Amino acid sequence: MIFRQGLVALLAFCPVSAAWAVPASDEGAARLKGVFQTYFGAVEGVVSVTPQGDSYELRIDPAPLLAQVPDDQAQITVSPLTYELTDNGDGSWGVSEDQVLSWSVAVPKMFEQKGSTRIESTGTWDEALMSFRDQKAVMTDYVIDSVQYGPPMGADGAPADPSAEPQVMSRDHQSTARMETALTGTAGKAGGVDQAMSFTATDLAQRQEVAMGPGGAPMLIEVSAPGYGGQAQIAGARTDGILSMLAWFVAHPSQELIKGSQEGLRDKLAAAMPLWDDLSMDMDMRDLKVVSPVGTFGLASAKIGIGMSGATPDGRFQERFTLSGLTVPEGVLPPWAAPILPQEVTLDFAASDFDLAAPAKLLIETFDLNADDPLAKLSPEQVQQALLPDGKAALKLAPSQIKGDGYQIDYRGDMAVGPGAAPVGSALIEATGLDKVEAALAAAPQEQAAQPLMMLRMARAMSKPDGSGGNSWDIQMAETGMVTVNGQPMGPATPQ
Repeated sequence: MIFRQGLVALLAFCPVSAAWAVPASDEGAARLKGVFQTYFGAVEGVVSVTPQGDSYELRIDPAPLLAQVPDDQAQITVSPLTYELTDNGDGSWGVSEDQVLSWSVAVPKMFEQKGSTRIESTGTWDEALMSFRDQKAVMTDYVIDSVQYGPPMGADGAPADPSAEPQVMSRDHQSTARMETALTGTAGKAGGVDQAMSFTATDLAQRQEVAMGPGGAPMLIEVSAPGYGGQAQIAGARTDGILSMLAWFVAHPSQELIKGSQEGLRDKLAAAMPLWDDLSMDMDMRDLKVVSPVGTFGLASAKIGIGMSGATPDGRFQERFTLSGLTVPEGVLPPWAAPILPQEVTLDFAASDFDLAAPAKLLIETFDLNADDPLAKLSPEQVQQALLPDGKAALKLAPSQIKGDGYQIDYRGDMAVGPGAAPVGSALIEATGLDKVEAALAAAPQEQAAQPLMMLRMARAMSKPDGSGGNSWDIQMAETGMVTVNGQPMGPATPQ
C-alpha cells in the first residue's frame, strides 16, 4: 500500500518532456522509460514502457528491486503495476489505471502483513505544474491481514529460550468496502503546488486478537463503522524538491553511497524546504462501534481536524475534535456515574510563534552521517534557540466544551510557554448544571467518589456564581509565576 501511494505521488510530480507528440512512438517510449528510471533506478525489469496506439503502457515491477533486500531483514513482494499514459499534446498527460494491487511484508520474528485492493483511477497530469490538474480514484475490497510477533515467554511469564520460535502477540484483520478520492491541483501563489482532495470510505471493519499471556485465550476486539468522509488541502507543496530527493536516494541505494555523498544529500534537502507551506485535513466518522469482552461501546459521531505548517519560520499546529453520542455497555459504569456520562466533548487546540525553518536548516547544515553520533555538532541549546527565538511559543485553546445531560462546561484560554519560565496568560472556565454532577457524586459510595466530590466542592467554592446557578473561573497566570482564580492568589510567585 505504501509503495502504491508513493507511485501515485511520483506520477503526480515527475517532470516529463513535452516533446513527445501524439500518437505514441518508440522514441517517446524510450524517453518515458528514461524519466521513470530516474526515480526507480535502471535495474533491468523494473520499468518498461510500450507504445500502444495513441497511448503508452507503463509497467512498474518492484520485484527486481525488492529482491535486493536481504532475506534476514525482510521479505517484501508487491504486484506489478500498470498505467496508461496518453500525451494530450498541450503539456498535459492522461493517466489511468484499472488493476488489482497486492503486497506482502514479512520481517522475521517480528511482523507479517498481506493486503490487496482493486484500484481504478483517471487523471490529467500537468508537466509545468508537476502535479495532477485533476484525478479521481476508486479503491474497492481493501483488505489487510497482519500478525505481530514478540519474544517467546515461559509459562511463568519469564523470557524463554531466545532461540525458540516467537509467539503471536496480535492478529489484525482490516477491510474497507470502497474508498473514493478526488484531487485537484493549481499553481501555488507563493510557489509550489496547491492541492485539494476530498475522500470518502464505506463499510469499515477491523477484528483484532491480542494475546493475554502464556496459555491464555486472546482478547477479541471488533471495530466497525459505516463510513467516513472529509477534505484535505496542501498549499505550496514543493514537488520538484521532493522528487529530486527521491531521485537522489535511488541513485545512492546503499548506506555507504549515502555516507560518501552526504554533501549532495545536504543540497537536496535544503532545496526541498519547506516541503509545503500549509497542510490541513478535516474528517467526519459516524456510528463507530467497538465490541469488546465487556460489551459494545459506541460513538455516534467523531469530527476531527488537523492543520500544520511546513518547515516555515511561522510554525503552527492545530488540532480539533468533537466527539458525541458516547455509549458504554451496561455494567461498565457504576449506576451513579451513568447519568453524568459526557455526551459531547469538543477541543480546539493551536500552537504558534515557533520557527520550524531555522532548526531544519541547522539539522541539514550540521549532520554528519560518518560520525558515531550524526548530530553531535548540534547542541540542544542551539535547537531550542532556533525553534523558539523569542523563548516562548503561543498556545491557544479556542472555545471548547464538555456537555452532558443537564450540565455543560465551557473553557478557553491563551498562554505563552517556554523552557525555564512560568506560563503567562489566561483561561476562562464556565459551567452550568454542576448541582446535578455534585448530587451524583454525593450519592455514590464514598470509596468511589469521595476524592472527585471533594475536588468539585473546592472548585465551586473558588468560583464566581452568575446568579442563575452557573459558575465561572477566571484564571490569570502572571510573569512572576503567580496564579490567581477570580482574583484570589493560588500560591506563592515563582522566584525570579
